[in-house]
Amino acid sequence: MIRQRISLRRRTGALLVLSVTVAFSLALIYGGVLAVLLALKLHGLGPDEINRISGYRTAYHWLAGLNRGYFTTARALVAGFGGLLVFLFFISLMLRSLPRPYLTRSELGFPIDDRGATVVRPRAVERIAEVAAQENQHVIGATGRLGDGELNVDIGIDTAPAAAETLTDVRGRVREQLGRHDLPLMPVNVTLTGYEP
Repeated sequence: MIRQRISLRRRTGALLVLSVTVAFSLALIYGGVLAVLLALKLHGLGPDEINRISGYRTAYHWLAGLNRGYFTTARALVAGFGGLLVFLFFISLMLRSLPRPYLTRSELGFPIDDRGATVVRPRAVERIAEVAAQENQHVIGATGRLGDGELNVDIGIDTAPAAAETLTDVRGRVREQLGRHDLPLMPVNVTLTGYEP
């Protein structure tokens, strides 16, 4: 049995997770810089000046002064539901950021008809792409790899000036052969891996 590679699917909320991480990191850096300035007392930066910049002491005294009478029923409900929503938001971010492994190569299945089911193995699709790529006169080597809903073709060519035209031509040839063999049309990524003059 041919061993299959396991890859990690791209995270759906990657940009949002990155934004939250960057914001939290900047806040930590800002607090760290203020703590260092307070410790070194450079240019007369004492506790009063640092508190004027950051408001850390004012916020601390306000939080320390809270008592049971401050939390009325309405405020308690707002704080409780607000905390629950924030908790659910960060839990959903955490779940979205978890990597999801999947097999990079899988068979292509076609609908069952009166003659039975048709299954095309990944190597057959890759071989079609390699043969189609090598029909270009500048291609001296090609390697296909069927991914998750996409076909990746690495090629080597014999001359660098023809790289742009060759990449476009190979992509068109591979897509044409997929259609000719009644295979599902999928994104075709052609990568130039080198050239040998």
